[in-house]
Amino acid sequence: MALINIASVIAWGYGLFLNGKGRQADAILVICTEVWVHSVCAAIFLGLEVGFQHYLWAISALAILNTRLNYLYASFYSLSFILTFALLYLLCADVSYQYKYSEYVEAVHFINIMVAGIPFIISMMVIRFISVTQEDAMAKLASLDSLTGLYNRRMATEISLKILQQASRSGEPVSMALGDIDYFKKINDSFGHAEGDHVLCEVALFFRSRLREADIISRWGGEEFLIVLPGVDGEAAYSKINKICQFFEKEVRLESDTSYVAQMSFGVVECTPGVTFGECLKRADEALYLSKEQGRNKVTLSKN
Repeated sequence: MALINIASVIAWGYGLFLNGKGRQADAILVICTEVWVHSVCAAIFLGLEVGFQHYLWAISALAILNTRLNYLYASFYSLSFILTFALLYLLCADVSYQYKYSEYVEAVHFINIMVAGIPFIISMMVIRFISVTQEDAMAKLASLDSLTGLYNRRMATEISLKILQQASRSGEPVSMALGDIDYFKKINDSFGHAEGDHVLCEVALFFRSRLREADIISRWGGEEFLIVLPGVDGEAAYSKINKICQFFEKEVRLESDTSYVAQMSFGVVECTPGVTFGECLKRADEALYLSKEQGRNKVTLSKN
């Protein structure tokens, strides 16, 4: 076992060297193979009562997490450790050993089980972290517009419905503003779609800088943006959006032609209790249409 321990130190040193060189997959292979051989030799020479065979379960989990290995190869490699564990109990279970310090055997077995459990727990933590991270990333992708980073139509509808329900119970006002970039097609036709995308991103940044954290901002579709203002009545919403509209052409610029003046029209509505989200949206859209009819770059408050 002394020679095996020396070989183990060399193998671990080589594994750490490979890891330092950026060859993590090779490093894991070397270390897992060392633990495999060491566990088998310890079980054969010292017996199963000492507990070195439990390390086979730990490296089985580590092997399958080696994403740089071919999936089938990693699966086969991991399964071989469990097969070895089973074979050791089949071949060595009836072999009796004489221990010089037999009173410490149970303690050593306990320590080996606990130490072997650490990489197994770490492996499960890695799996959990990856799963949670991927779930969060997928949820974020499903709820945000990929270009502007604002809420998309589906998520905006879902949040707005909750806000309206809460407002209906509490009696607090809620207002909604539907905005549309004026002559956006002209921007795309004259300057290209890349400039159009730039303007959309600039609008998103503009709204974030001018609105409260509690306000819901979403890209409703194309060049349309929906803003939901919790706790704000119609008149206050009209005043707020009108002020925003005044700053819009000063702060939103094209990337290639900063002299071009971008403008936006809005329709604003107060969502009275009992009125559905769809009805509020329709009234905001009608108010937006009036803004467009009256020359654009205007804010119209729905009087219904």
